Amino acid sequence: MFENLSHKQKFIALIVLLVLISVTAYKRSFSLTVDAYKTFKTSKEKLIKVRLTPNKLPNLKSDVEYLDNIIGKESGNANVVQQEILNTLNKMKTNSELVQLEEIHTAQNSYFNIYTNRLIVTGNYNDLLKTTYQYEKDFDFSRVISSRFYLQKDLRTRRKKLFQLITFQNYEKIH
Repeated sequence: MFENLSHKQKFIALIVLLVLISVTAYKRSFSLTVDAYKTFKTSKEKLIKVRLTPNKLPNLKSDVEYLDNIIGKESGNANVVQQEILNTLNKMKTNSELVQLEEIHTAQNSYFNIYTNRLIVTGNYNDLLKTTYQYEKDFDFSRVISSRFYLQKDLRTRRKKLFQLITFQNYEKIH
């Protein structure tokens, strides 16, 4: 059968056979070896990350404490925070007057319960600024997230009165 073929034809047939055997060998053996090597390499990288994780744990704990300080002291009850808002206002040495403390607004996401309290006070501009500053500086149960000044006309006296709406938020972790 091969006696009738020229050397050139035999060489081409040998090249084609070599390519077919190479492709088959790659599909059967080498591709599995390459995949196993890639898996080994990624597993080795993950193992290195896992070994470095205990070193990062103290930093992570300090970051969580820092964030807890930013978002406010964790309180077991939202009503306690509202009561502390009133107690703090009573202890302040400003001439701002309480107008209204609205009901607690509760929102929830997958990680936190979010409690929002809104306090409305009235007084002159400097007293209202001092009130906001003292809440911002000394109040640990919740954080001031916004403050808005507005004027409203008093219908009895027909004079304009300055009001301030202070919005507080605190978070409770969902366990």
